[in-house]
Amino acid sequence: MHPRMPLYLRELFFSPLVPEPLRILFCGSDAFSCASLRALHARLGSLVEALDVMVLPGRRVGRGPGVVRQVPCRVLAQELGLRVYERETFRGWELPRGTNLVVAVSFGLFVPSRILASARYGGLNVHPSLLPDLRGPAPIHHALLRGDTHMGVSLQTLDDKAFDHGTILAQTPAPGFPIPPSASLQTITHEAATRGAEMLIRGLEKNLHVPPRHDAGWKAADLRARGVDTLQHAPKITKADSRIEPAWTAEQFARRVRVLGS
Repeated sequence: MHPRMPLYLRELFFSPLVPEPLRILFCGSDAFSCASLRALHARLGSLVEALDVMVLPGRRVGRGPGVVRQVPCRVLAQELGLRVYERETFRGWELPRGTNLVVAVSFGLFVPSRILASARYGGLNVHPSLLPDLRGPAPIHHALLRGDTHMGVSLQTLDDKAFDHGTILAQTPAPGFPIPPSASLQTITHEAATRGAEMLIRGLEKNLHVPPRHDAGWKAADLRARGVDTLQHAPKITKADSRIEPAWTAEQFARRVRVLGS
């Protein structure tokens, strides 16, 4: 902005009623997050003014020195020519200068209040469930294991105290989109990732990230209509989840194989 611009114009430009151009730090890891990163990159120069990426460090695979396997989001960010920050903690780190929004999608690290407060618009998250049902890192797995016939995605703010407790800014209308009976985990993940990326872009276009924010989440009646009596957490899948129970029905067994493999 020109330093000699009249004060009244500067005040108008920086008014809360006039959103700033988006300068985003995107935090991601897996294929699900890559869909949102691609969508944001496609809007560089229009909706998005600047886009940096934070990822977790790669992991060594194989015996001995092995090979470092980078997370998919880092590989994509490098292909797109974006600046990448590799971190396993936010401790001692500051947002890139000028960043005004943090977008975290399937990231794995909790974004602390200090970082969120440094960005004018705080943070957003795309989550593949009809929040607050299936909060946690593996909602798609648990939706399929539970035998859900529909699922959805939610766009929420990043809460500064807990994962998946932000204000829901947009959400797939209940009961959600259908889950085909024979669809694989990969197919449903791709579908949810695509819908989530579209919801993120629409939300930014509508300035849903700009206060005041309004909760667009489900109501209790919507949950009952889906046949869900209680909210369920969706913790990380472990080896224990592959355990077979003799009392299971053929359908329950088939779900396990479908989601977790044989």
